[in-house]
Amino acid sequence: MIFYRFAHILVGGIYRLLYRLRVAGRENVPEGGALVCVNHSSLADPVVVALALKVRDHPRFMAKAELFKIFGFGRLIRKLGAFPVERGASDMAAIKTSLKTLKEGGKVLIFPHGRRILGDGEAEAMKAGAAMLAFRSGMPLLPVYVTPGRKCFINRIEVIFGKPFFAEKTDGSRADQYAALSDRLHREIYSLKSQTKSKRYED
Repeated sequence: MIFYRFAHILVGGIYRLLYRLRVAGRENVPEGGALVCVNHSSLADPVVVALALKVRDHPRFMAKAELFKIFGFGRLIRKLGAFPVERGASDMAAIKTSLKTLKEGGKVLIFPHGRRILGDGEAEAMKAGAAMLAFRSGMPLLPVYVTPGRKCFINRIEVIFGKPFFAEKTDGSRADQYAALSDRLHREIYSLKSQTKSKRYED
């Protein structure tokens, strides 16, 4: 935690200087376990969202397994909260790590699109992973919108936290329930897009 706190302060200062990082809606971040669900347009998104959260809400997040094989880098991102996932497969170890983190009161950062998409990804459907974890853990989903674009001193990065909500069981198959929840999550995330540049920011 000492290392994470130091990195949070150091990197946070850099991002606020270079990208004019601004955060709104932090009061919506629930206490305890939650799935922090974010649109994904940049490799820096995990860093941006972690900086937008308070240190006490240090999130864990999935990162492709190949990154952990890079000498030194794998150890670094583990210290920052990452854990490996085998993409393109149902990685039970990653699912178990996510559920364990949630049930112990931690935050899990997840990108529901399942991959990085140039632009904000509004036209792209979301995968069922976040919905599955929400149903299995009973923890809330926290929608977050991050503005795309990463040009130093030109683009302002805005992070907006929406209101958390829980998965609700409905009639239909498990796949139908996952799909319905994923659709709602998509709407909740992109409804925040209209609030950029009109919010009163905390940072």
